[in-house]
Amino acid sequence: MALLVFSQTFGGALFLTVTQTVFTNSLSSQLSKDFPGPRVDEIVAAGANGIRNVAFGDDLTIVLQAYSDSIDKVFYVALAASLGLFVTGWGMGWNDVRTKKPEVVQKIPAVGDIETGSAKKE
Repeated sequence: MALLVFSQTFGGALFLTVTQTVFTNSLSSQLSKDFPGPRVDEIVAAGANGIRNVAFGDDLTIVLQAYSDSIDKVFYVALAASLGLFVTGWGMGWNDVRTKKPEVVQKIPAVGDIETGSAKKE
């Protein structure tokens, strides 16, 4: 049980780190095509809430499109992880882990006992 909780917590933390890296790198590379270096750092540091304070007019449209494309890449990472786990799950196979109840064995009289009539009746 502890391994399950650890795996869920570690997987979430790892996935968050990977997607944050993909988002930041994608946003920086897309913005660097249209804006000079220091401006890109200023836009990325502003975050999603402060974007309208650092970009105006046509620049705002370019920045919002870059944000949209970067979020798309994050969803592609989530899709790839989901598909990878789905394939891994199919490869693990199906094992029945339920405990089996012991079978009740009935005593069957021997052939000789039936012919002679010496079988006990219950």
